[in-house]
Amino acid sequence: MGHDQLFKELLRSFLREFLELFFPDIAARLDFESLRFPNKELFKGFPEGRPREPDVVAELRSQEGEREIVLVHVEVQADPEADFGKRMFEYYALLWLQFDAPIVPVVLHLRGGEPKGIGIAEYRHTLFGREWVRFHYASVGLARLSAREYLETSPLGAALAALMGRPKGSENLELRARMLKRVVESGLDQGRQLLLVTVIETYFRLSVEERMRFRRLVSRKEYRKVQDVELTWADELRMEGHEKGVLQGKREALKRLLIAKFGTLAAEVEARIDSVSSAEALDEYLDRVLAAAALEDIGLIG
Repeated sequence: MGHDQLFKELLRSFLREFLELFFPDIAARLDFESLRFPNKELFKGFPEGRPREPDVVAELRSQEGEREIVLVHVEVQADPEADFGKRMFEYYALLWLQFDAPIVPVVLHLRGGEPKGIGIAEYRHTLFGREWVRFHYASVGLARLSAREYLETSPLGAALAALMGRPKGSENLELRARMLKRVVESGLDQGRQLLLVTVIETYFRLSVEERMRFRRLVSRKEYRKVQDVELTWADELRMEGHEKGVLQGKREALKRLLIAKFGTLAAEVEARIDSVSSAEALDEYLDRVLAAAALEDIGLIG
């Protein structure tokens, strides 16, 4: 899955742990038993042609029972666009109009970010030489933080350490093994563990040579559970690759049959075939080819 989707799922599953890790004072005043995620349809109030959708928006109650909103935006680029602060202000303003409740705005930088790692960023709006708006939002720059410092904080901290500053050489491999060990021995349910392992495997890549050395490292007794998760992860990747291969083969077979029967395919038909992500759906299209009198009978047009 892409960076955005992975971190949306991660933050929805670990919002409490995320706030406790980086903003413990904010986490302490929130009642996480009241946590819910509002319907995304609420967030379509931007002018036409300027779609905006906050990554994670959570509605909670404070310990005193007051409604509060937590907004977390995930920024992938190392150098955000010049209007990034303005975009955060737009998210804030839209949510304020929707909920009329206090809002905690946070940006999570996967690369770059605040020089100190955790800080407060601001956006200023000026007109005619006068400042009219000054907006502040919390900022976390993972790449500016130390992986060693966050490794033992929590399972989430261990996973996010994969995006933080790390040592080189054999110490780097030891660090990776400890990250995985912290996650797989955490006692979390399998689904949440898999999310954290996915973060480590996605952002702490190893070369072929490093992977061989890493396997030797985790063959030690203390890393027995890490060995299991490494094997499970490898099996899932192979299965994913197999499924993608099957799908692509069925797509190509469908195209060849259609060309043989109806001649050259329009670009939009090929694009439609390429977008089909289900082997069962492709099988249905393949079955229709034999009985179809015209391309329109297949169901790939319109």
